[in-house]
Amino acid sequence: MLECYFRLSKFIPTFCVKTVYDIDYIKLYERGKRIILTDLDNTLIPYDASSPDEKLKKLFEYIHSIGFEIIIVSNNHKKRVSSFASEIGCQYISFAMKPFTKGYKKALKRTKHKKEKQEVIAIGDQLLTDILAASKLKIDSILVNPIKHKGEKWYTRLNLRREKKILKRIKKQYPDRYKEIEENHEC
Repeated sequence: MLECYFRLSKFIPTFCVKTVYDIDYIKLYERGKRIILTDLDNTLIPYDASSPDEKLKKLFEYIHSIGFEIIIVSNNHKKRVSSFASEIGCQYISFAMKPFTKGYKKALKRTKHKKEKQEVIAIGDQLLTDILAASKLKIDSILVNPIKHKGEKWYTRLNLRREKKILKRIKKQYPDRYKEIEENHEC
């Protein structure tokens, strides 16, 4: 099984919140974060949506106004990701192949900032892709709840089953961290 190949601690996010709207972006900026690498599907929009709604557009305007550089890093295909990214005015990496680090590394090469890892935060809804890829690069991460389970791809559903097993192990080995995850994330 996948978790046997990695230390369990690599699946533990730095922070957990319910949605991208619950993140304190000002506090992140005050802590020195300048670059946000965010997942697309089920983090920003559900699988069955293709465009950002007005609320999400306003959130991106707000995040940009603080001074963040945002790059969408998605495992999805170019047409879907580029269309979304153009509507909110940010860069993107499609077919990122998370949990491999290739997509995040590619995104960091495109940034305007110094590219110091302490300046970067990754946001995503899956431990097995978003959080693991960030952990491999020693990048802080924020785990959010998936927006919608209905319509997920078969491989995402498979990952969610694996994620439940990993969460059971985290509960045993890291009970304090598990409590934080449980309070903010649908387990």
